[in-house]
Amino acid sequence: MQIPFTNPAQRWLLLAAILLLAGTLTFQGGKNGLADLWAKSSQAEAWQRVARLEPGNAEYWYRLGRYRQLDFEHADPALAIAYYRRALAIDPRSAFYWMDLADAYESAGDPARAREAFETAQSAYPISTEVAWRYGNFLLRQERLPEAFAQIRRAVTKDPKLTTLAVSRCWRVSADVDRILNETLPADSGVYLTALDFFVAERADNAALAVWKRLVTLHPALELRRTFLLLDGLLERDRVEDARRLWQQARGLAGQSLPEGPGGSLVWDGGFEGALDDGGFGWRRENIPGASLDFDTETRHAGARSLRVTFDGSTNLDFANLIQFVPVEPNTRYHFTAYLRTEEISTDSGVRFLIAFPRTPGSPTLLTPNRTGTLPWTLAELHFTTGPQTRLAQIVLRRTPSQKFDNKLHGTLWVDDVSLTPVSPEAARPSP
Repeated sequence: MQIPFTNPAQRWLLLAAILLLAGTLTFQGGKNGLADLWAKSSQAEAWQRVARLEPGNAEYWYRLGRYRQLDFEHADPALAIAYYRRALAIDPRSAFYWMDLADAYESAGDPARAREAFETAQSAYPISTEVAWRYGNFLLRQERLPEAFAQIRRAVTKDPKLTTLAVSRCWRVSADVDRILNETLPADSGVYLTALDFFVAERADNAALAVWKRLVTLHPALELRRTFLLLDGLLERDRVEDARRLWQQARGLAGQSLPEGPGGSLVWDGGFEGALDDGGFGWRRENIPGASLDFDTETRHAGARSLRVTFDGSTNLDFANLIQFVPVEPNTRYHFTAYLRTEEISTDSGVRFLIAFPRTPGSPTLLTPNRTGTLPWTLAELHFTTGPQTRLAQIVLRRTPSQKFDNKLHGTLWVDDVSLTPVSPEAARPSP
């Protein structure tokens, strides 16, 4: 395409305009390229050059502010504030710029302006989890607890993954678990379970039980194992009644409630009709080389099945791998019974039940008779009276290592209808 020019001056004007446009584009391209190069640098001096080169770009001033705030060797809060304000003059709607300005004000010892900056950030981005979280933590540091808890609650409600941090920080400034539950944590089962885990790890039993009480009111579907650490901690500190109540409630939430044992037995699932819980007040088992545990629906004393233990003859077993903890009352007489059947149990040291009292130092350890060889279903029983401080008994299926040369244990044992019942004073009194 040709453009006709009747006047030579028009040609020169067009050429000048083209050259000016090309120069401008070349300059702008070079400027942008240089700015991009400097912006990628890790040196603050380069950021200063690019900020001067493109003073209308808020990000460059913000980056300089971050550098002056976070450089531990050359921190300059006043200069950081100046850079942040320069960035906000260009982009006043950035909540993140306002939050970092607030942090700089706090570092400079000006909490009033820091709070104003946080409030502006929240106005700019009212649904932001990060704004609520950072503002809440600032208010915690300023010991403005009601406002801090409200902000942290907003953050946790939007992002439950913050629960552990939220509980930890609020617990440090206020050891009032009810206040934390009322003002900081939303009524959510997942949040409560996370808070429960925190207090269990802290060994703060009362706080953990307070969280548990709130959790129960929500009636969540619950895996039983989530309570095992708390329950074990309660037992360790001899809070047996709290542990017993927790166990009953947890079984209900897990949909695994079972009726009490026959005759008022305190043993949980003494007939082995349900799965082994491996925690709490249920049966706990530990698989070890030389022995295996399973259920047998063919050979049983009563009910639908029994527990079968098979010893493979490979080792001189020290076996204490089926256990149940049972809450008991002090100064009370009890009757323990269990039915055992054996088939070709070898060595002189067979299998028996042991009853111990792990939280009562000096208490005797009780043993039923030793079972070896082949025997039909046979009753094993014990009578005992608990001490004045005894609140927990431990039932253990036990085999101690043999001292004989031929000591490797093989054979099969069946266990069924394990029971521990309190004996009334009238029943314990001998007949005249």
